[in-house]
Amino acid sequence: MSTDTIVFLITMGFTLIIHGGLTYLVVKKQDYSLISGFYNRPEEEQQRLIENGYPQAIGRLLLYTFIILFISVILALFQIPYGFEIGMLLFLIVLLGGSIYVQKYELKHKRKKYYWITGIIAAIVITFVIVLGYLGLEEHDVIINDRQLKVTGLYGVEWPIDEIDRVKLLDELPDVVAKSNGFAAFDRLKGSFRLKEPYGGGGKLFVYKGRAPYVYIEKDDDYIILNQKDGSETQKLYDQLLEKINE
Repeated sequence: MSTDTIVFLITMGFTLIIHGGLTYLVVKKQDYSLISGFYNRPEEEQQRLIENGYPQAIGRLLLYTFIILFISVILALFQIPYGFEIGMLLFLIVLLGGSIYVQKYELKHKRKKYYWITGIIAAIVITFVIVLGYLGLEEHDVIINDRQLKVTGLYGVEWPIDEIDRVKLLDELPDVVAKSNGFAAFDRLKGSFRLKEPYGGGGKLFVYKGRAPYVYIEKDDDYIILNQKDGSETQKLYDQLLEKINE
């Protein structure tokens, strides 16, 4: 089992335990004090919200999102193509849409206010996800000239050619240990990642997973690994870069 799979299992397992535990306490034990802001309301408002079905609706939302999250993790473990990514998108849609929907059970004089609040939050989150997804999935350009190597786009870098110590072609992508600051979805890795030894430490990846080969570029204690969709284009980049640093 690879290191990134172990990290994924630990992270998502902990998430499922927390989410599942919260769902159980709200749905089965009816511990509505765990719902954000509910405990701080006057007892009269709490009772009216219970009569309206507000905390029960929150419980159903927690249950639906837990089921989606659980299925998404299972799809990821069985390596169903894009299963986890699609599942997480569905999770986000249900969570945000459900957060707006449950406001119909809110007290009438506060309903409009909370519709606006949850609607604005949902719009901000969706906009952020769309922008991040666009930038993350956008194709990166690799520009090589006599002076520098430049990778464009999100998390792009510029390295002087004369500072590059080593270039080699990899048939397989090293195991990812952790993501430091980057984008990882739909077989794209872009940004700062920590890899399994002997590629330890931190480096930049601009990679289409499953599309060998990969160009490994080293400078001091830093490195870049990149490729293109077409393996022949990756080979051309490697040959061009090797030619430049040997001049």
